[in-house]
Amino acid sequence: MIIACPCGKKKFEVEASLIPNEGKLLQCGACSKKWFFKKEVKEEINQQVKTTEIIDKNLPDNTEKLITEAEKAINKTQKNSTKNKINILNFLVVLIITFVALVIILDTFKNSINLLIPGFDLILNNLYETLKDIISFIKDIFN
Repeated sequence: MIIACPCGKKKFEVEASLIPNEGKLLQCGACSKKWFFKKEVKEEINQQVKTTEIIDKNLPDNTEKLITEAEKAINKTQKNSTKNKINILNFLVVLIITFVALVIILDTFKNSINLLIPGFDLILNNLYETLKDIISFIKDIFN
């Protein structure tokens, strides 16, 4: 939008979004005169309505339906790709948590299990080492 100083010496090009609807106090860079400027909202609305009417007249009848269908298709493909990535990550996290829970439960009952399965301590130690490997793998990913 172009704003002219009341003195008539200078015109300024100002972005319309910088001036609120309530108006704003402005100062001329050429003559240092200050004045209160309020943009005329009615003219801008009329211009927007005319532009919209022109666009609406030139568009085919089914344009809005086509646009809506295209937006739905785009949103659907974006959701599917994001959903697949999240599902794989969720599966991996659940798998790791399940393994840790299994090791904790076996450790809790290791004495009882050792009576039934001799040499169970070796299996449990291998599970501890696997757990350490998983932890170091996770640390490497984040570093």
